[in-house]
Amino acid sequence: MTLDPDQLEARLMSHGVYVTSLDTDGERIEIEYESIKAGNTGAVPHREVGRVINVVRDLTESPRGVRGEVTDLDGEQVGNWRAKAEWLRELENGELSEVDFSERVIETITEGQ
Repeated sequence: MTLDPDQLEARLMSHGVYVTSLDTDGERIEIEYESIKAGNTGAVPHREVGRVINVVRDLTESPRGVRGEVTDLDGEQVGNWRAKAEWLRELENGELSEVDFSERVIETITEGQ
């Protein structure tokens, strides 16, 4: 199943996440988005990262690596994060708990890059 950019944007917009760029293929998804919360705090909101990943998981058939670039509403970069396809497969297969998965993703967050 291909990732429908309109569906992704619609699902995230109500949470203050505005997709500005989406690049995808069979192995990975790169998403750049503006975040109201990131603009208010100057940091990448962890819950928001989880929300983006969960929406991507809902809209794709098989696990793919996801990389997020987060900006504020002025387009200034706040940070980035990633979730490896391997982690998503392990999560899906029950080999990795939600908590462990979240910790791995949070450890990838870099701010001000």
